[in-house]
Amino acid sequence: MRHEDILKEKYGTDPGFRVPDGYFEKLQKEIMDSLPAYPETPRHVPVGLWQRVKPYVYLAAMFAGIWLMMKVFVNVSNSSTLSLDNPPEAIVQVLGSDTHDYDIYYPSESDIILEEEVSSDYESIEEFKEDFFSTEDSFAND
Repeated sequence: MRHEDILKEKYGTDPGFRVPDGYFEKLQKEIMDSLPAYPETPRHVPVGLWQRVKPYVYLAAMFAGIWLMMKVFVNVSNSSTLSLDNPPEAIVQVLGSDTHDYDIYYPSESDIILEEEVSSDYESIEEFKEDFFSTEDSFAND
């Protein structure tokens, strides 16, 4: 004999749990009666002018931002004419004016030649710092 048959003989097939007659029919009514009254919300809510226009304003702002970004990208990609060999006129005017005392670095000179010229003029880094950095600069304390 199988194990299931032994259990059925001993305890029977009745699960022992019963639902009273009509329980589920009256359960929903009892639950709904015990809940507090739910206020009904008005179906039509007045919408202001800004609420109606806001999506279109946001859409226009988004397209304006995309247009500006594309304009910047185009301007940056077309600015290949700028280089150190061919600076803009405004920079040339500033460098050529008497109010500024700049030594213009010409790209034809190599860095090694400039380094040799500077190192021949100064025997230590302290002399170099005294000429080029004031005492207020942070480099003077290094």
